[in-house]
Amino acid sequence: MLLNIYLISHPIIKLLSESFISKGINEAQNNYKYKYISLFLFYEMMRKHLQIKIIYIKRISYVQIFYMLESNKEYYIITNLLNTYNVIGEIKILMPNIKILHINNQTQSLSQELNDIKYSINKMKRIIILENILYQSSIIELITCLIKEHKIYIENIHIVCIACYNQILDQLGKKYPQLNIYTTQII
Repeated sequence: MLLNIYLISHPIIKLLSESFISKGINEAQNNYKYKYISLFLFYEMMRKHLQIKIIYIKRISYVQIFYMLESNKEYYIITNLLNTYNVIGEIKILMPNIKILHINNQTQSLSQELNDIKYSINKMKRIIILENILYQSSIIELITCLIKEHKIYIENIHIVCIACYNQILDQLGKKYPQLNIYTTQII
């Protein structure tokens, strides 16, 4: 397995993720913790890949500074909104230019939703696959579709999940060894 797995080990993330994965916590508290864990993971992942342009506007008596995202890059989050609805709103507030694509585990909806990616030409695309717990092998079909049909480079695909199972990591490592995965725990 040659995957690029980033185990985020910040103390707050460790505390939140341990209580999220353990049983016996009510659903409302779980959703609340999931939201913050996902935001921390998203922050850690974007910290390396987000590039900002600084624009200086000279005024008469001062210089005004603006920060903007690079215009030659597009960011997409691919997720099942039924599982990740509570964190997507927060991410959309932080990055209004990010595009959210809802997929479920059916292959038909996958190709329909991913057509948005195909029609944005001349831009570098960064794909973030957001999952609670990575355990389904359908993620391999999704990555295969992104690479073969939509011509996305594997280096531009990132998986963000709270936890992931070792079996799915083995499968991903055999097929896509350069894939980037950000997680708090391997089960």
